[in-house]
Amino acid sequence: MGLFDFLFKRKKKQTNEVIFKNDPPQNDFQAEEIPISSKEKTTPIAEVTNSPSAEKSIAVTEETTAPLIHEDGNRFDLEIVEGFRRYYSDPDIDISIDIKDDRDQSIAPHQAYKELFNEWKGIQSKWDRISLFYRFWDHSQFEKLEHWQVIERFVKDRYPKKALQYFEKNMSDKRHFTKEELVSLSKLHRTLLDNAAAREYIETAYHDNPDDDSVKVEYATLLHIVGNHSEKELSHQIFHEVLDKKINREDTESVFDCFKFSKGYTDSSIFAMLYLMNTEADDITWDYVAEEYYYCPVFRYEHAVHLSQSETPIRALAKLTSLSQEFPWFRLAVESTIGNIKSMRKQLNNPDFMEKELQEFQASLKAHK
Repeated sequence: MGLFDFLFKRKKKQTNEVIFKNDPPQNDFQAEEIPISSKEKTTPIAEVTNSPSAEKSIAVTEETTAPLIHEDGNRFDLEIVEGFRRYYSDPDIDISIDIKDDRDQSIAPHQAYKELFNEWKGIQSKWDRISLFYRFWDHSQFEKLEHWQVIERFVKDRYPKKALQYFEKNMSDKRHFTKEELVSLSKLHRTLLDNAAAREYIETAYHDNPDDDSVKVEYATLLHIVGNHSEKELSHQIFHEVLDKKINREDTESVFDCFKFSKGYTDSSIFAMLYLMNTEADDITWDYVAEEYYYCPVFRYEHAVHLSQSETPIRALAKLTSLSQEFPWFRLAVESTIGNIKSMRKQLNNPDFMEKELQEFQASLKAHK
């Protein structure tokens, strides 16, 4: 199949049945600060315990509310599985949740985790919902993660500074790193915009593991960012060796699905961004892929650029604002945010538009010289 054909082909997706085993249900879920500690992973699933019975639902008109509740519940049940797999950075992990109420009747996750479900329903952003699940799993799973999984957990959750803190506390004395650790550390430093450090880690991984697909994708990504012309050409060759494997699986509908969390996926925010730009993808496609790379400041910046060019300046400014707040060391984004606020002031004829945010970003520029 040619690449052009693959970019636009559509077919019925294949799905696999998911069976659950759960962590103890918690009625009073609260977000907490993540402890900076780690132990060897024992088993990915906690033992099964009984959960409280589901609350009685409020009587409402069946035609309008019941289907919505059912639809939300189904989405929650699927997304909590995805959240667990992402938490362990393993799209193939076997998950089994078997939850019983006090009458020994099986109930769905959204019925067992009622408070979590209610909070989840109020969150629009995909990655904010996944972040909620991450905090939920932290109560029972954090100390079972391996070092590289902790780094991934923080980086993908947009806390690279916490990942760096964890590294300094738990990993900085190590003389040898596994390939998984080297890849995760490369991603961490890319997110911090320290590409020189990222390159050192991934070059070590590639030297020792030149045939590992995850290593090849990250190595290709770094070469594209910092390499010269010939290194960029090499990066494309290496990347497409892995991409072709994913395409040949025939488990995706388009090339953009190859960048989504799944078996053998190409986890590269930079190449995902290049494909979106080179194919002149529309807003819907950008949003679809952006759900995967919300942690990457460079991807988010280019997404904002795309939105500004597609005549959605308010969305572009909103994206720049959140990006600058979450990654204040990204000077280009902060400067662009300041410039866009000033531009909107002129367009709206409102000299006080976003005054508080403007002062915040101007102070941030001074603090991150």
